Amino acid sequence: MKKLLILGILCLTAALVLPAFASQPEAPADGIKMTKSGKKEVVFNHSTHKAESCATCHHPVDGKEDYRPCGTEGCHDITGTADKSQRSYNQAMHKKKDNKHQSCVSCHEKAAGDDKAKKKELAGCAKSKCHP
Repeated sequence: MKKLLILGILCLTAALVLPAFASQPEAPADGIKMTKSGKKEVVFNHSTHKAESCATCHHPVDGKEDYRPCGTEGCHDITGTADKSQRSYNQAMHKKKDNKHQSCVSCHEKAAGDDKAKKKELAGCAKSKCHP
């Protein structure tokens, strides 16, 4: 009876978890240039971020997963630093606090924790991993 219960739990877990992995598309090649303002170019490598789920950055749009690039028309397509709306490309990358979505900077600061040197390396504006 115990073996049957354990087997049932394993099957249920697999049925719930495996579709999540199957629905994620294959990550694009490394070297994606993520610069909209023409200023500080950032080269994004999916392989560096492979521990994250695609949905960490590519958040659902209208309740559906959306794996298009951030700067796609209608998404974060407003360039420059003055705009503070949800559609601002700059805000999508740099906003430190957002209850709904995580930005690059907020994720990097979280990863760095209280380590000031690591925070500068991961989330600094100059001479960081993002902006060398």
